[in-house]
Amino acid sequence: VPLPLHSSLHSTQTAARLPNPSLAGMSSPSAAASSPAPALDGGVILEEILEEILLRLPPQPSSLPRASLVCTRWRRILSDPGFLSRFREHHGRNKPPPLLGFFDEEFRRDKRPIFKLTTMGRWDRIPPARFSAPWIRGEGWAFFGCRHGLALLICQKRREAVVWDPLTGHQRRLAFPPGFCRKKGRFVQNAAVMCAAAVEDGHVHGDCRFTPFRLALVGSDSDGTHKFACLYESESGVWGDVVSLETTRSTCVCVAKPSVLVRNSFCWLVSGGGILEFDFEIQSLVVIQKPADVNVAAYHWSFLVVRTQHSGLGLAVFSEPDYQSGTIQLWERKSNRDGVVGWELQKTIQLDGLFSFGLTGEPNAFMMQGYDEDSNAILLSTFYGEYMLQLESMQFINLIEHQSACIFTRTYYPYRNFYVIGKR
Repeated sequence: VPLPLHSSLHSTQTAARLPNPSLAGMSSPSAAASSPAPALDGGVILEEILEEILLRLPPQPSSLPRASLVCTRWRRILSDPGFLSRFREHHGRNKPPPLLGFFDEEFRRDKRPIFKLTTMGRWDRIPPARFSAPWIRGEGWAFFGCRHGLALLICQKRREAVVWDPLTGHQRRLAFPPGFCRKKGRFVQNAAVMCAAAVEDGHVHGDCRFTPFRLALVGSDSDGTHKFACLYESESGVWGDVVSLETTRSTCVCVAKPSVLVRNSFCWLVSGGGILEFDFEIQSLVVIQKPADVNVAAYHWSFLVVRTQHSGLGLAVFSEPDYQSGTIQLWERKSNRDGVVGWELQKTIQLDGLFSFGLTGEPNAFMMQGYDEDSNAILLSTFYGEYMLQLESMQFINLIEHQSACIFTRTYYPYRNFYVIGKR
């Protein structure tokens, strides 16, 4: 059970005054007949107990620096690389790293994404410039999201992908595979990155850095009748074969929506509300049509690819074109009793019943502009601010407040990692 700092310090002092257990009961005949217990190093034991207490400090950015001010002993423990690794493992074993903020990218050409903080306390605030993306104006850069502590950028002019670690600033630049070239008329439309050790038991994201990772590119030919995907694995250091799929001209991968990792597949929204699924294990590429019962405007902001409660493929749909009623349908892709795979409506959410904004009768609107895989939460923009809505519990938190009475078309990419204030 986590203890406050003064309680943990008091506990260590109290433990130091307890009698040595090896000396207790020596007047008892049974104790005298038994072999004497070996002497225990009280200093080592107290150090281990103290470390166990400090491991349970919350993983907020300011927790360790503030605790290190207690005394030199605490500072020595908290700055040890081995302790920091154990700290990340303790907090990341069964849940994701803390949410530090969001990369906010407006749907404008060559606009650098801006890092925005969550509503953390003032001690946990990170300077936005600390996570400034590597970006050169005029080169056709695009930001395609974050996953497992890594961010991904694409430069169309240089024809290269950049895997970027915002925490350290390190980069890995990879030239597009030969299959994605102008001569063949193939263009990159979206991309995704992940830690290749994501399925390993006990692996903690945040210590991943660049080894190993997987990077996928997805694109189209010049006339839009074929889609292509290709996977890079850092362990082998080579691009795999280009996987192709024949599609209709109107099927276009949405560049303003992030990829979603569902089991062994990267999934992207395509025009009309369908989903392009790239299974990187079996190297297959398919288009999944939207639910037949969904009849809404085919705008990309009407749909959002999500993960279901059981880690399956889901689709969130605004059922009203004006976005003022705030009705979201959650659909899940699953098999029925006959083994036929299809869409099933799981839940209908009335946002106006969850949120209370401004004065009664004032107009409002809602837009889905991001998604957090790790918490299965939708990022909603309204006239009054940005909110994160958790889809199972229906709980929401306020991220950013404003009174602009308008909503800009943008995408929010959540960024999670273990960060310590004052450390690079």
